[in-house]
Amino acid sequence: MGIRTLCVVLVLVVHGPTRWVFAVLAVILPYIAVVMANMAGSRRNRGLDTLPGPLPGPLPPPGDHETSPEQPNSQSHERTA
Repeated sequence: MGIRTLCVVLVLVVHGPTRWVFAVLAVILPYIAVVMANMAGSRRNRGLDTLPGPLPGPLPPPGDHETSPEQPNSQSHERTA
């Protein structure tokens, strides 16, 4: 980004055809930087050749094991009329 900033400053300072070269560089340099960063990231992530194993069995159904006998189950309130 420092080179791009320098190109933008040079667009404001330099006159003539060279100004357009700096303007094009100021526009193209971020694209090149992103492409290079993505290439480096894809090389880094190549180490995973296999998928993770299956998850353990299904979760147990909700029931009395979630609350202790001293605590009433908050979901099963009975109405008294």
